[in-house]
Amino acid sequence: MMKQTLAILAGLTVLLVGIGTAMYLTNTTPQVPAISSAEAGSTTKPYVVKLHAQWCPICMVTKGVWAKVQDAYTGQVNLVVFDFTNAETTRASQAEARRLGLGAFFDEYSGATGIVAVVDAKSKDVKGWIQGSRDFAEYRAAIDAALLGNQRP
Repeated sequence: MMKQTLAILAGLTVLLVGIGTAMYLTNTTPQVPAISSAEAGSTTKPYVVKLHAQWCPICMVTKGVWAKVQDAYTGQVNLVVFDFTNAETTRASQAEARRLGLGAFFDEYSGATGIVAVVDAKSKDVKGWIQGSRDFAEYRAAIDAALLGNQRP
């Protein structure tokens, strides 16, 4: 009986490790449209910033909702992904943050993952914050509020 229980536990362990490995390998950094220097200097489109790492469990389970955000808002907002998977991706993300004028935001949230922040293009203040939610309506509400805020005279 004990051998059978151990065999079942070993099988479950192998299965869980396999699932975790598969999730890790498929949780690559989302690709977003490049932001030109002119767009980076503009104050008309808010930034929607995903703080990502390949090893982040929240990033793994919210991958689908980020794809919906990209589909719904490409062209309306500046989509940005800062990747903290390793030292190399963190350095590249830091350089991109500086280029976009988001250096202070990057410094404050460096290393945080599983978060999508909506950042005002002019002030660079965080206007919305979603962590770990798989409910697209939460993302839509935060992003739409920022878009409405940018339409005021």
